[in-house]
Amino acid sequence: MRLVGDIGGTNARFAWIDENGNPQSPMTLPVRDYATIGDAMRDFMVKTDCADLNEFAVAVACPASADIIKFTNNPWVFSKDALKAEFGLDRLVVVNDFTGLAMSVPYLGDEDLITLFDGPGRPGLPLAVIGAGTGLGVSGLLRHDDHWIPIQGEGGHVSLPAVDDLDYEIVKFLTAELGRVSAERILSGMGLENLYRALAAIDGIDVTPLSAAEIVENAMQKNDPLCLKVLDRFCLFMGGVAGDLVLTLGAFDGVFIGGGIGPRIADFMKQSGLKDRMIAKGRFHDLMNDVPVRLMTAKYPALLGCAKILTA
Repeated sequence: MRLVGDIGGTNARFAWIDENGNPQSPMTLPVRDYATIGDAMRDFMVKTDCADLNEFAVAVACPASADIIKFTNNPWVFSKDALKAEFGLDRLVVVNDFTGLAMSVPYLGDEDLITLFDGPGRPGLPLAVIGAGTGLGVSGLLRHDDHWIPIQGEGGHVSLPAVDDLDYEIVKFLTAELGRVSAERILSGMGLENLYRALAAIDGIDVTPLSAAEIVENAMQKNDPLCLKVLDRFCLFMGGVAGDLVLTLGAFDGVFIGGGIGPRIADFMKQSGLKDRMIAKGRFHDLMNDVPVRLMTAKYPALLGCAKILTA
């Protein structure tokens, strides 16, 4: 049997691949409940009553090129060679989490996407993929003949682009705490919490710390002014980073936003300044304005991407 996995900072997702090359019987397991990736794999195999494992493709939320895989936002560490030997695998493929996510894009249906901002794009040119969850993932897709080539990198750790005065105040506040402010320090679950704390301090408001989920809930359900301001600034930063990614990759055929935060605030994102900030690239404004932006809502896109990598 062929297994696929998607390991983030909070959850480990697994699924078997069916005869059509698609994930089946997906299951989400909390990372905190297992000491190692191997323990989580074995528990999944027990829960799905299948012990016949030959091939495994897994997307990991960290750099994936070396033998030793050390996650950025969870305590697991493993060796590719050791994991392959432990399970007697014929084949093991380890990719960055957003490489796995990116590879799902060509296989998503209309029901898996929400168009935030439409545009004609530039068919045949690359696609940009970005998404905020526990961390910030960044990838891209290049079309080559009849197949897609994913770009594997760590773009979530580029320096956060500040544009207006409030951006600079936020960066100054967080730099004093963190030393360096990467895009992930804002565009992630912890980033929402950082933004909440920074904006409260800048506005001179004493607040009780809130979790990312509480910030989103207070903004979307209670119209809390500070939480709404957090989401507004989050969307502006997302637009700036996405626009820089489009220019860097030449990804003028479209931006795909994944991750767990986007689907929770989809309507807010449509009304936000995300698109305006994304296209505010000086002489490239008109070209950027043609780039469509779509939100990925599929439940297990990285598992689908890993399945396509394994069956290619």
